[in-house]
Amino acid sequence: MLYLCLKYIHVIAAIFLFGFGMGSYLYLIAASRTANPQVIAHVARTVVRFDTWITTPAGFIQIVTGYLLTRLAGLPLTTEWIMTSLIIFLCVGALWLPVLVFQKRLYVMASSAAGDGHTLEDRYSTVYRKWFWMGVLGFLGMFVIVLIMVTKMTPQQWVERLLV
Repeated sequence: MLYLCLKYIHVIAAIFLFGFGMGSYLYLIAASRTANPQVIAHVARTVVRFDTWITTPAGFIQIVTGYLLTRLAGLPLTTEWIMTSLIIFLCVGALWLPVLVFQKRLYVMASSAAGDGHTLEDRYSTVYRKWFWMGVLGFLGMFVIVLIMVTKMTPQQWVERLLV
């Protein structure tokens, strides 16, 4: 029963990672396309809060529950599909921290412009592009991790199966 409870929490945490993460990502993209500093500031503030208080803790819950699930199942962390998903998860996590910093910068720049009644500075689009592409890479990694977790196969094993 403990295994099933942990698995449930693990799946719910994955849903939160995707749901809140993707929602925040898409809302900030939509807000940025308006080029309206007030809209961007409002959305960016909410995105920073959600990612700090919901999405990030969900990532830590994933780590803890995933580790406990491997222990209960008697699987070593060196199991190929587990090791592959962990490596990708660490890479996604390495992207996540700068993403949070960039989101905060976007919020500060938009808030400053809105408060001063100015348009966004050119620097906003530079930071936005970095944030956007890190998000694309991060979500691609998350999609691959979920596929690994569901199939218990590495990307190399998928390709080998497809070619047979």
